[in-house]
Amino acid sequence: MNTKSLRIFIEVVRTGGFSAAARNLGLTQPAVSFQIRALEKEYGNTLIDRSTGHCRLTEAGRSFLSYARSIIETEEELQRDMGERRSEVSGPLAIAASNIPGEYIMPYILARFRERYPLTDPRLTITDSGKVPESVRAGEVDLGCAGYREEDARLEYGLLCEDRLVFIAPPGHPLASRRVLDPRAMEGEPFIWREEGSGTRSHMVRILADLGLDKAVEGSMKLGSTMAVIQAVAAGAGISLISLWAAAAYIERGKIAALRFKGPALRRDFYYVLSRRRSPSPPAAALLKLVKEERPHLDEKLASL
Repeated sequence: MNTKSLRIFIEVVRTGGFSAAARNLGLTQPAVSFQIRALEKEYGNTLIDRSTGHCRLTEAGRSFLSYARSIIETEEELQRDMGERRSEVSGPLAIAASNIPGEYIMPYILARFRERYPLTDPRLTITDSGKVPESVRAGEVDLGCAGYREEDARLEYGLLCEDRLVFIAPPGHPLASRRVLDPRAMEGEPFIWREEGSGTRSHMVRILADLGLDKAVEGSMKLGSTMAVIQAVAAGAGISLISLWAAAAYIERGKIAALRFKGPALRRDFYYVLSRRRSPSPPAAALLKLVKEERPHLDEKLASL
């Protein structure tokens, strides 16, 4: 559908002149004048009065402008509708995600993604939270997922879903038997930490500082994955703070115990991250659309844990 001349006419009206319209559209002024004359010849009416040295719409021009805008809007709606109905989204899709979204959230989303777009080839890499934006900036991946945002004008962030953080202890730990705890009860307890660069570690540092416990707990070990932390806590090595997405199944089976404290739940957000310098590939754009559709279901799932 060739609507180029209509778009040129609308831009001339919007800017009030042929020269300004030509600059905005990357055309020469004679090319713009030619397109307007061609429209006037085709429809047998003068659309723009140039007799005074200014561009003024004639009565026919005002009517033409209304139809032109309507045609352009209809064309854009048609393109959106046809784009959404395309089933042939295909090709590779590279994703970098930090531990929790990579292991507990993205596999759920990617399963639905492949059902809808079977010709795509998604590849998910699990890495440190700090390395996710690096991979996006470098163009190594189409999309990243992490537990915190960097202030970087080159990156665009959006909400993936919510998370809740819980303190966990071995099932037989004295703190596990208490109905409600004062945070000070954890003073002197050995803590199991995630490694440097982990989003969960960053949140743990902040939360312990907020509780006044940053200097009151003992660091017993640093581990490289959430699963390693769960196994160490289950083995009696200490207590820790982890995502409820990861902990729920082990709490339910009695492998670890969730410690209950006064006050509101400890919440954080997971984000997806894109490069502002590159347009999303068709598979990446399709995945983003699905992420937005699935967010309410993920929130419901978290609430049920």
